[in-house]
Amino acid sequence: MGQNEDFLFTLHQFIASTLALFFIYFAWRDQKANTFDGLPNVSRKIIIPLLVGICLGLMGLFLYEWGSQAIILAVSYAILITSMLYDPKYAVSFFIFILISRPWEFFNNQLMFAMPRDLFILTFCSFIAHKIYRKRFYFQWNMASALMFFYAAWTFFCIFPSAHPTQGLEGYLEVFIKGVLIYFLIVNVIDRKEYLLSIQAAFILGITEKSIMSFYKLYILKILGVGERLVSVGILENSNDIAAIMILVLPFTLVVFKDMKHNYLRTLIQLAILAFYTNLIWQSKSRGAILGIGMLAMSWYWLQAKSKIKATLIVITIASFSYFAMGAIKRDAGDIEGSTSNRLTYWKAGLKMGTKSPIFGVGYGEFTPRFFEFADGMVGSEGAHKTVHSTWILAWAESGAVGFLFYFGVWLCALKAGWIMRHDRPEYILGLLSYGMAITFLSHTYMLYPYILLALTIASGQFYLKSKT
Repeated sequence: MGQNEDFLFTLHQFIASTLALFFIYFAWRDQKANTFDGLPNVSRKIIIPLLVGICLGLMGLFLYEWGSQAIILAVSYAILITSMLYDPKYAVSFFIFILISRPWEFFNNQLMFAMPRDLFILTFCSFIAHKIYRKRFYFQWNMASALMFFYAAWTFFCIFPSAHPTQGLEGYLEVFIKGVLIYFLIVNVIDRKEYLLSIQAAFILGITEKSIMSFYKLYILKILGVGERLVSVGILENSNDIAAIMILVLPFTLVVFKDMKHNYLRTLIQLAILAFYTNLIWQSKSRGAILGIGMLAMSWYWLQAKSKIKATLIVITIASFSYFAMGAIKRDAGDIEGSTSNRLTYWKAGLKMGTKSPIFGVGYGEFTPRFFEFADGMVGSEGAHKTVHSTWILAWAESGAVGFLFYFGVWLCALKAGWIMRHDRPEYILGLLSYGMAITFLSHTYMLYPYILLALTIASGQFYLKSKT
């Protein structure tokens, strides 16, 4: 391994072991508080030795495949995978962590390459097996889930009238469907508020790992992207994408420490977290991310303010500051002008696609190959690497007005749930607003992250919606 890969591997071992410790703690707390739905007619004298045996067997397999250099990783993965059998909430949690962390991008190993497929199968089997054994033959179904199902189905049907149905179907099955499945798995494994903890821990730790990787590349290795911008690793190497998910995770990370009794220590930790992420987002030089930070600050002060007049003044002040902050970003003037011009060109083309084909749009994955048909000769400066640079417009362009309404409807349901929880769980409404602002300038329509956020919000909101009725 090179210096970069060696650090990433060591960091992943540390983060994975932290998640394993969280799982052990959550399982112990569930048992102590009697909040774990045990398996009927199964004695602990049977289940505990069985799980220990599976854990030791997995540990031996991983050590054999990865060697002694990965002993911590072997122990951690053995515990995490055993936890997947113990309860489906841990299965979904670890699967989410793996999809965010993506260790195969820096750890060249065949067993690691097979992890996404194998863990998905294990997650699905754990979910179904526990449903059957506990005789819970039902699924959580509400307006948001219905809209998500219709959006996924409509996007699927939009593939076939498109110009390249084979490529569209491959992309749909390889990329898009993962986010939809994660959404339904999260919503259906969370039967109690306590069950959110393991998924949130996996979600936060996965993005934290990516953020620390970016910090290391920026300040230790001095590796920067085009325009001297922050970069990460693999699929999130793009400066805009890594900044967007940092904005997404920031409110969730801050509230982890909200119940600390020592006020000064809590404030110090939260300020350190805020400074860490704000600095990295600033180094990304992403104007959309800067607007996302501004939206986060404005939303927080608006929710906390008792006087809405003062809150409005604060919001105007923060909005003005965000505007001037974008102007202070040290990027080449030609780069900024070209980026703005490109976005306007792509937005216009995307809007035309959905307007001229309001029922099915141009089909999944068809924005790039069909861009020239709708560009009116204005093709921008990015050559073949074109994307619409807007989550909302991409949904409009590739699935038409019908698909867009389904997709946007899920967000509206999540915003309703987030608003109801705004006093007890403000991180949800803050995450929706700030991340929603950032992805207005990024194509995250089919990426994993919005579906995790939407699912966590809807799943958590069900408990507060019930209490309001």
